[in-house]
Amino acid sequence: MDLASIIGILVALAAAAFGFFYDGGNLNLLWSASSFVLVLGGTMGAVILSLPTSELKKVPKLFKKLFTEQKLDYMGLINQMEQLAGKARREGLLSLEQEIEKIDNPFIVRGLRSAVDGVDQSIIGEMLEYDISAMETRHQHGAKIFENAGGYCPTIGILGTVMHMVVIMTHLNEPESLGPSISAAFLATLYGVAFANLFFFPFAEKLKAKSKDEVLYLTIALEGIIGVQQGMNPVALREKLLVFLSEAHRNTKAGGEEAHVQKEAEA
Repeated sequence: MDLASIIGILVALAAAAFGFFYDGGNLNLLWSASSFVLVLGGTMGAVILSLPTSELKKVPKLFKKLFTEQKLDYMGLINQMEQLAGKARREGLLSLEQEIEKIDNPFIVRGLRSAVDGVDQSIIGEMLEYDISAMETRHQHGAKIFENAGGYCPTIGILGTVMHMVVIMTHLNEPESLGPSISAAFLATLYGVAFANLFFFPFAEKLKAKSKDEVLYLTIALEGIIGVQQGMNPVALREKLLVFLSEAHRNTKAGGEEAHVQKEAEA
């Protein structure tokens, strides 16, 4: 469970609720079934219309990704590459066959197996860079779904408010009901702005941040694999890979749990 996502939602809702109730608001004033259905349903319809079915099928996985903690053990990866480099220098690249069997990260397995099979370094680098680029593109498409929703939502909220106002204008001969009716009309705009800025846009940014972390992890793995193939000194390779990390990450102790990135097809 990604606690940051849960805490962020709770804090945002709590702050909005405090601001409303502090000024004497009533919970009943915030609910309008027609506005809620119009804004959320309209936004969903616009998103469905704007994207191919293949992208929309990813939505459940995207929500799972949003609320699942992403554990990437950068130091564990660097230690692993250092050990592989040492073994390759002592016993040759072919000695890594057994080590490869113990790795469950398909990206690293593909790169190391290509190195052991004698594939040219430039080809391995190009192949792995393409894998990273393709993964990043898929992640961008996922974030785009929520960005689209955040863009449509406020406008559909305004549309809902205008629709309510049209109805209100036909009842101007009932002045005692104008206040509550106008208040309810503006709930559509409120829903649109709230959904966009408290949920959809933050969701998109969260996915982008997680994507950057995965790209960094795979980039370190790529450079490590190339270093192993080149027969780099393990200590030199370690220092090279540490350059990618901030001081905070460098000071993190590598635990026994092996980090891995979800298979790209699932991203």
